[in-house]
Amino acid sequence: MKTKRLWGSLLSLVLCGSLLAGCGAESSSSTAQEGDGSQKVEKVVFAMPSFNRIPDDISKITAAINAITVPKIGVEVDFRLYGPADYAQKVNLALQSGEQMDVFTTLGQFTNYVSKNQLYPLDELLPQYGKELTQILEKDFGPNLLDATTMDGHIYGIPVNKGMSLPTNIVYNADMLKEAGMTSDQISSLDDLPAVFEAVKQKHPDVIPFGPVNVNPSDTNLVLALKGMHKIDFLSDTTGIGVVVGNDGKVQNFYDTEAFKQGAQMIRDWFEKGYLEKDAATTSISFSDTIASGRGFSFLGGYSGMEAAKALSAQTGKNLEMKRLVPYYFDTSAVNLVSWMVSSTTKAPEGSVKFLNMLYTDQQLINTILYGIEGEDYVKVDEHHVKFPDGMDASTVPYTAMLSTGIVGSESLQYQLEGVNWSDVELKLKENKETERSPYFGFIFDPSEVKTQMSAVTNVVNQYLPALVTGVLDPDKTIPQFVKALNDAGAQDIIASKQKQLDQWIAEHQK
Repeated sequence: MKTKRLWGSLLSLVLCGSLLAGCGAESSSSTAQEGDGSQKVEKVVFAMPSFNRIPDDISKITAAINAITVPKIGVEVDFRLYGPADYAQKVNLALQSGEQMDVFTTLGQFTNYVSKNQLYPLDELLPQYGKELTQILEKDFGPNLLDATTMDGHIYGIPVNKGMSLPTNIVYNADMLKEAGMTSDQISSLDDLPAVFEAVKQKHPDVIPFGPVNVNPSDTNLVLALKGMHKIDFLSDTTGIGVVVGNDGKVQNFYDTEAFKQGAQMIRDWFEKGYLEKDAATTSISFSDTIASGRGFSFLGGYSGMEAAKALSAQTGKNLEMKRLVPYYFDTSAVNLVSWMVSSTTKAPEGSVKFLNMLYTDQQLINTILYGIEGEDYVKVDEHHVKFPDGMDASTVPYTAMLSTGIVGSESLQYQLEGVNWSDVELKLKENKETERSPYFGFIFDPSEVKTQMSAVTNVVNQYLPALVTGVLDPDKTIPQFVKALNDAGAQDIIASKQKQLDQWIAEHQK
């Protein structure tokens, strides 16, 4: 489901950065001397998000990138790095103002960019300039990955090549669990959690047993997935209006399903028993920060592999562990959520695709972008692992974008921090291929006919959902009001539009 993917990706340290600033009226190509001859070098603006501290000057990293790309593919990269709060704004400003911007990422907005004609079709360029790219995608994920970024017969994006299967896990403070007299063996399903929460609450009365990390549709959907309803295809939008539950091809309002009602009632029960904080619907403090402060015990998250708890422990300073509770389910948005694209206004389409090809296939380039310069920003430990130089960490090295590993390139070619089991990367790639896919994988909803209704419905969702996902309001009373407000905002128009498009897609793809 789309929203589940977004939440899981955020938790997997996928959502990073912001990049892209204007390149003014600079030409997209220049001439550089290479050896005893001249070579035409195309300039490409590459905008990347970063969760890490962004240095004031990244010219040294840019130079290191170009030392790789210019000799190999004749592309000079203008590297732009932005933080998560600025990313979408910077990208959109550049696209709208006409500033040069060539390669950027979606962060959940793929269909919006396509509908606004802001993306360059890649299908004619990939066979010539992206052959290695398509080969590694097929090797690491399996066939038909680019179906998730294909609309009207054109490929508009390249999904990030990482562990995309994000099973739902309960992430918890292992020390608190032990102090409460319980073990991880006592956690195997959602039904086991209330007893755990109660034991923790009795031992640590001031600790909040459970909290949503982000108050949005994603959290609700993760909980509902645990209720045995994980096979939900949100048909490539985040409103929750117009989903297919199961394989019947019938589009319906997610918030008017029995699955949603059961999940909301469960959260309500947890809230009334004191397992969530009273202001969970409105607090501006993320629950990961609450855990870091020692006041929080657990949350639900979507993570690939089995090693995410190590990174979360390092991030929070607490001894965190996690247990898988529900398998994943691939719909289209699970794949195209984070994709790299080329602007429709680019003056260097071939150079952009050449760079994209390297971004997924050249180990030296990928790790320079992520970890910086060897010896200064990181030290190699072995073939697959790196560490920070002695006496330094992510906040003190001159440069690192290591938290962007989930959004850049191919994970199979990325270095891992010391302590991460390399077999976990291999497990992620294995599960990419083995995870069940929706029968509607590849369907992308075009919202252009119902833009007004989509906007109105989103406002309604934002109004009602936070209180339902945190149990603050009684679902028996609130859900009927919620559904009525959605219908008044145009939910049925969205459902009808999706049903029409899905029926057409099925007729074309499932003959």
